[in-house]
Amino acid sequence: MSVAQRAATLACALLAGLPAQACELVLNEHRSGLELRRLPLDPAAPQVQIAFEHSVLGTTVIDRYAFDPQARLVEERFDGQGYGLPHAAGPGEQLQRDGPGWRLTLNRSVQPLVVRPLPAQHMRLLLPGSEPLPLSALSAHAVQLVAQGCGAAQALAVPARPAP
Repeated sequence: MSVAQRAATLACALLAGLPAQACELVLNEHRSGLELRRLPLDPAAPQVQIAFEHSVLGTTVIDRYAFDPQARLVEERFDGQGYGLPHAAGPGEQLQRDGPGWRLTLNRSVQPLVVRPLPAQHMRLLLPGSEPLPLSALSAHAVQLVAQGCGAAQALAVPARPAP
């Protein structure tokens, strides 16, 4: 066995002994980098939904984001028309009726994924098997959502800054 082969074997053995990093959604204050919360994601399909009340119509909008490796808006569900809501599908998108509302399927990169959780919009994070998490309860500032340890999504890892 050559030196290079032994080094490669040793490196693999060392890496195999390391604990795997969990696939998580990390929520940070956008400007300060202060870590607010870590939540588990499905490593096979890391995604999250953000629901909020439309500021004019008062109806619920649900945006679904997938991480692979960047955050991508892949679906938006909403009721009503006009006032900043999609009225037609763009290239590569599909807009269709979904019960009483609409569903837009798309694949739009959103980098960085930052939201401003205004209390009046009741912005909340929806993850399977968890209660809705009101984002305004975490911070009055903009919140950045980052996937860490999720296979290809590891490229998005942003180290959190400790609280001052």
